[in-house]
Amino acid sequence: MPYLRMTKTVLIRNMPLGMYLHVPYRFQLESYYPTMEIDEFTEGLLELCDGTQKREEILQQLSQKSGEPVEEFAKDFDEFVQYLVDEGILEWVDEPEYVEPIYKRNRPSAISVDVTSACNLNCSFCQAEAGPPGEDELTLDDLVPLAEQVKRFKPTPFAISGGEPLLRKDMVLYLVEELSPIRETVVTVFTNGTLATKAYAQELYDAGLRIARVSLDGHTAELHNAIRGKGTFEKTLQGIENLKKAGIHVDIVTVISKVNYPYTKEIREFVSHVGDSFGIVNVVPAGRAAGSDLLLSPEEVFNVKMALSDVERIETGVSPRNRCNAGETIYIASNGDIYPCLYLNFPEFKVGNIRENTLWEIYETDLMQQILELTVKDIEGCKECEFRYYCGGGCRGLAYSAGRSLFGIDPVNCEPNLMVARRVLEHGEAQTKQLMQVLLKSTKEIEGGSD
Repeated sequence: MPYLRMTKTVLIRNMPLGMYLHVPYRFQLESYYPTMEIDEFTEGLLELCDGTQKREEILQQLSQKSGEPVEEFAKDFDEFVQYLVDEGILEWVDEPEYVEPIYKRNRPSAISVDVTSACNLNCSFCQAEAGPPGEDELTLDDLVPLAEQVKRFKPTPFAISGGEPLLRKDMVLYLVEELSPIRETVVTVFTNGTLATKAYAQELYDAGLRIARVSLDGHTAELHNAIRGKGTFEKTLQGIENLKKAGIHVDIVTVISKVNYPYTKEIREFVSHVGDSFGIVNVVPAGRAAGSDLLLSPEEVFNVKMALSDVERIETGVSPRNRCNAGETIYIASNGDIYPCLYLNFPEFKVGNIRENTLWEIYETDLMQQILELTVKDIEGCKECEFRYYCGGGCRGLAYSAGRSLFGIDPVNCEPNLMVARRVLEHGEAQTKQLMQVLLKSTKEIEGGSD
């Protein structure tokens, strides 16, 4: 009889609106998306699905906890388990293979690590302000203990970035070779693509890489080169082709700024055919873009958020959120410093360094616990907003960058998120609109009570 296990460690969030199951979402750092509302019985069931127990053992333990005979709920159990198997949340395995069923928030659920701050390009909106190699950069030896820790807790995703990570072939290949065999962990490399030669792409594939995220910011050479530099359009397209031919899934990431905003639709059409998948995001006021004239207005950010939707029948994610992923998705800088997220990479939010601390130790710090406890109810300006459980309060890093407070409004996403929510109520696809209405109704029902 096979053993029942989670395919990946899931997160359960308790909110005033209920208890929700979240699962890691593909290869994006915004890794947890709500899947369904659950109850305590279901939570207890999932806790037992660690890959070391068979059906009968799980049923027996559930019976002991509930006081009900196995016969009374065995059929419902089998049907629910089959549903979760079909959804890719549970799986049956022939041999016991342990996986932590539910994320306990005592270590990172997802990691982004810069293997260098060096880059062969000099983009005007670079969040990392990449250029020459930084001081005291990580070495290959520094990555060995990190890789061993990652093997133990299996985060998803594990994103290798920079700077331009492909400049450090030794480190990239080492991490991919060590971590890609972990079935629960999705390893990605975030690159500008210009260095991905046929030979290099094949090396990455042979090492185990199956997903690369490549920056492409224009549908023409003139536009992309104006943003990324002369000759980069052709090199990036060739790199994408080389990666795809090697067997690596290429996810195109387009950053929309004032430069390419007028061409958002054309870019969307172009990248949808160039990559295996694609995403479009707005430039944020971080790194070189902070305070620059590249930043978009709230209405323009709204239009970028809608770029992936049909404006006549909006289909977008509508599910309860009460916080961002700060503290759950950590960022490791090229010198090994650890931060609660990419956008909280200020000196005052440094929680450790991988040369000195394990990834468990940083979660014992008061600062990390403060970050993890932050929810939308703590954010000034969000407490009374009817859409607060739709956007979850936005990004704490962007809020801090703007006002030097963790409890302020996210100046980039607040107004655009409200515009999205209201547009869904007006022009949403039937099910999407209904989900938003239910979310708002549930929010109103708890107003006046304790959030």
